[in-house]
Amino acid sequence: MSEDFFVKCIHSTLGICKWLVLQIFLYFLMPYLWNYEYATGTIVLMCLYTSFYVIYWNLVDRAKRAQWILSPYLLYLATAIILCLKIDYLTPSVWFVIFLPLYGFICFLCVKLFRKRSRRILKRFKHGRAIANTILIVFLLTLKFLSVIWVCQEHYSLDSEKSDILERRNYLVGELVTTPEDVLNEMPKAIGAQFQGEWALYSCSMLSASLVNISKLYPETKKENISYIDSLISIVLSYEIRYYDIMRWNEDPLESLDSENSHVSYLSHLAWMICGYKEIGGENKYDALLTDVCEAMNRRLVASDGFNLPTYPGEAIYVPDMLVAIVALNKYADMNNGKYHSTVRKWINKAQTEWIDNETGLLVSFLDNDGYQFEDAPVKGSYSALNCYYLSLIDKEFAKSQYEQLKSLFWKVGTIAGLKEYWDKTCYIGLDIDAGPILFELSPSGTAFFTGSATFFGDTSTRKKLLRTAEAAGHTIKIGNKRHYLLANIALVGESIMLAMRTNCNTDLYNRHEENTRKCSMHLNVILHPT
Repeated sequence: MSEDFFVKCIHSTLGICKWLVLQIFLYFLMPYLWNYEYATGTIVLMCLYTSFYVIYWNLVDRAKRAQWILSPYLLYLATAIILCLKIDYLTPSVWFVIFLPLYGFICFLCVKLFRKRSRRILKRFKHGRAIANTILIVFLLTLKFLSVIWVCQEHYSLDSEKSDILERRNYLVGELVTTPEDVLNEMPKAIGAQFQGEWALYSCSMLSASLVNISKLYPETKKENISYIDSLISIVLSYEIRYYDIMRWNEDPLESLDSENSHVSYLSHLAWMICGYKEIGGENKYDALLTDVCEAMNRRLVASDGFNLPTYPGEAIYVPDMLVAIVALNKYADMNNGKYHSTVRKWINKAQTEWIDNETGLLVSFLDNDGYQFEDAPVKGSYSALNCYYLSLIDKEFAKSQYEQLKSLFWKVGTIAGLKEYWDKTCYIGLDIDAGPILFELSPSGTAFFTGSATFFGDTSTRKKLLRTAEAAGHTIKIGNKRHYLLANIALVGESIMLAMRTNCNTDLYNRHEENTRKCSMHLNVILHPT
């Protein structure tokens, strides 16, 4: 008897795990049923009623199951109510507690029905197993398709996206406005110390850019955003975050501003963040540091042979990295009577005349230390999209021409639209530390960065397709007043980048749109109410 009881306990444990995983998986896949609320309390409640029913099913004799079928439900209800009284945030409402087991019952019926139909298909058709699996895959893809449509229904304008944007901000602030150690720990250890540092810096920098954008779009958030950027700057200033740069240059970037070594990767992002902090009304606490950093970058840039600075010693010039420095110098110039504008204009002029790829017409991805193009060096979609984004912050006309050229060569239309990593060769599957995992030719990083230019230039149709692709690949999770893509659990930097890109609004264009909307509303009101 004890052995039989032990076997039943094992069956019950396996059954609980099986049914719970199935319900959670479908729950994640169908946000249109739950308004994509994935609260921990919901999972706890699922675990409760699933456990009670599986244990009941395994321990009670078959003949008596129907007689006491409501017993597990009543036990669940009593336990759930007690937990809800003890823990305020466990569940949104009493009705949710009462009816949630109905979801489990429907899942149970669907599985039983699928098994029954599958057995018939297996008996009637030669390739019955393949047919049954195909039906299952089509069913799951349909659920996912409906999920993408549901979440993307908000993507009509930056006003309709307000809740989405602010809740993604809340999530990133919770993950990144913390300690430097915690920020680094959020980055995958498998990529190594250097890329961990880079990704941590980029995550903070892109969140800072997002907060500046959000402050312009929704001015009521400015005060708290200033505080968040202040905290992010403090994190970036820490030894832990700048260690990746110290490791490569064998000196501290902040303690060697008088030297001639580049340190452009770290210093440019730091300067850009401080400029953003100042732009939306931050205090003067970083003014002296900003002046010193920009002076050092400008001096080193002007003194360089090719009017560019290497990210690391002995490596090529990565043009997107160099552009961050140009963005920072341009922002600083706007706030300081045009100082360094001549450097910015010279760099842009050289870019337009000397660093355009002959085949694509795009700004190159790499240069040598003398400022010359490499022969046969690829023009990468991820780098070019990032170049376009940074250019939109410096020179709108140049950025617009680059955006249109990039779109003509790298844009891939389809059910899953996005930016290709290569324009002149097919790469259905690949892996790149900067582009990410390339699937069906699409570059995850390139697609994300391309959203920044599509947003800035008001290319609404392309932007919607990009956000749809992001949702299909990322899958939005919402818990309380926070939401994020599921992929952020693997690469938080991607979430930070995507928020910066989708909020990269041309404020002039946005204000004109708002004014036209206001006038249309006034005219419509006059027509409807002429008196």
